[in-house]
This record gives sequence, C-alpha cells and structure tokens, in this order.
Amino acid sequence: MEAFRCGKRHSSLFWGKGEIMIKNILLDVGMVLVDFRWQDVMKEIGLSGNTLEIVADATVRSQAWNEYDRSVKPDEEVLSSFLVAAIDKQEQVRLFWEQVGRTIVQYPYAKAWIASMKKAGYHVYILSNYARRTYELTKDQGLDFLPLVDGAVFSFQTGYIKPEKEIYHFILDQFRLVSKECVFIDDTVRNLAYPKEIGIHTIRFRSFSQAQEELRALGVSLADLKDLA
Repeated sequence: MEAFRCGKRHSSLFWGKGEIMIKNILLDVGMVLVDFRWQDVMKEIGLSGNTLEIVADATVRSQAWNEYDRSVKPDEEVLSSFLVAAIDKQEQVRLFWEQVGRTIVQYPYAKAWIASMKKAGYHVYILSNYARRTYELTKDQGLDFLPLVDGAVFSFQTGYIKPEKEIYHFILDQFRLVSKECVFIDDTVRNLAYPKEIGIHTIRFRSFSQAQEELRALGVSLADLKDLA
C-alpha cells in the first residue's frame, strides 16, 4: 500500500555539530504528538481496580494489541482474541473497544512543532504503529497535523510494526531518504535500537522540551516554543 505523501521536497542541507547533516525529522505519533490516554478512557467508562487491570492486560498491554496495530487480521478476529483473554470481562472489553477513538488526544504543541520544523526547511515524516481502525476513528481530529508533513508511514499500511526492521527500510525506500540524514524521535527504547544500527540518529522522547534540546545538540535549529511545552 502506498504511504501518505504531502508537501514538497526541499533541496537545502543542514550541517549540525560534529559535521552531522540532518535533512529529515521522523516522528512517532503516540506519546510524542498525541496522548494515548487509554487509562483515562477506561476509568471514564467505569472501569477500576482489578477490572481495569484485566481489561488492560487483555487489550492495550497484550501481544494481540500489536496485531491490532499491524492490521493484517480482520478487526473482528483481533477483538475475539481480546475477549478470549478476558473471558469474565467481555462486556467491559467490548465497551472499551467501542471507545478506542477517545484514547487519542493531540498534544497542544504538535502542529506548531511540525510547522517550526517545516519553516526551518526540514522534511518531516511520520513513522508510527497505528491500527487502521484507530486511524479512521481519529484522522480528522487527533491526526489533523498530517497535512503539514511531507509523508507518513503507519503500520497498518505496511503489515510491519516497530521495532521490526522492515518498517524502517520501508520509510527510507518510500521517500528515498538517506539514514545518516535522518533523526527519529520515539518514546520507546526498543523502537530506536535498529534505526541507530543503520545510521539513523535517534532521540528517545521523554518531554517536548527535552526533545527540543536534543535536536539542538544535533544542530537542528528550531523556533523556541517553550510556551507550548
């Protein structure tokens, strides 16, 4: 499946400290540009205590959730695996399933951050584990920054999920990117190991201000957006 492509390519190069050249900024979505507030949603639908833990273990904390993000299996089959894993809490699992779209809330800085990258001349791409169903539920609000980026690769398009090697090669090939000219920002350590192996600069996202500082250390100069941190 073809990846999302937006905007135009730029020809300018940026040399950072220690002769590091960064042209492309790759961004994860969950916990970088949006909050994945699954615990809040579970509480809002009335789950608590042991029930919440059981439903979480059967869904968002399960291996089956990776298959949901992969989006190769039909949604009904994935839901069935969630239900089997919480045999005594199936009603609650179904209730959470129906509210998954509410788990995604965009961070206040997301669009301004991307815009500042683009204004500075960098190419910006999305690389995210994201289920097709969740995408359809959230594309018009939580993901409304997509028109600002140069392109995006979601796991549901490829059949691969991070940290599988294939998804990183997919985005490099799709947009003809050179690994040493890229920096990838993700909140999960295991998703950064292979990119580093193949020459992509990496930043583990802990906070907006911390990511900004680490970008500056790579010579990526962006507008100061402290008020949005």
